[in-house]
Amino acid sequence: MVVGMRLQDINLEEDDAVEKILQDFDTSLDSQVSLAEFRKGIAKWLVEARRSVAGSVTDGSEKHLIDYHEKTKREHYLLGDQSDEMLEGVENAKWTSFKAVMLLLLGAIIAAVFADPLVDAVDNFSAATSIPSFFISFIVLPLATNSSEAVSAIIFASRKKKRSASLTFSELYGAVSMNNTLCLSVFLALVYARGLTWDFSSEVLVILIVCVVMGAVGSFRTTFPLWTALPAFLLYPFSLALVYVLDYVFGWS
Repeated sequence: MVVGMRLQDINLEEDDAVEKILQDFDTSLDSQVSLAEFRKGIAKWLVEARRSVAGSVTDGSEKHLIDYHEKTKREHYLLGDQSDEMLEGVENAKWTSFKAVMLLLLGAIIAAVFADPLVDAVDNFSAATSIPSFFISFIVLPLATNSSEAVSAIIFASRKKKRSASLTFSELYGAVSMNNTLCLSVFLALVYARGLTWDFSSEVLVILIVCVVMGAVGSFRTTFPLWTALPAFLLYPFSLALVYVLDYVFGWS
């Protein structure tokens, strides 16, 4: 039976596989599988195989097992090779954490050094072209500052693996949290603490609307079909149009 399952065709992490099999078979929790437990475990697997393969022909257990085996191979292929990642995560946990902290500090230093020249460059370009600085910041700068997230998201998505897709969503969620939630909270705290003049009501309102809409979608869904990308993309031109209307039609500027 074990030979017929052809486990060598699926790249499994052995200790993890043994632990999961014992969870299904070892009902007495004595780290051993008796004959009765073995029979119950196999019967449970056969039931799961019949239920999981939709539309399979009921011509005996062999057909169900073959279909279930092929389905499992496809699922493991989508998940990708997990064994090397698990071992690497355990062996290099301290070095990975140290490297991540150092990269964060380096990024903060770079942002602090180039923040003032960047603002001056945007102001000078805005004055030279008579284009409001807000539209330069919302149209030109995002293409430059978010290009890395966009490229990495495309690369991960092209692999068509569930693990890669999860990494893509994690990176996008992190970028959204950093660019909107964290930066906006720091900005509002500075405005409140220093008593600065407030003339960015429309811009902040647009950011809050986008955060609430996308936050609600991300909070109540676990899968994202292709059509969900359309409203996400449409929020960008909607934001620009709403800021323009509030600033130049209703005089919020």
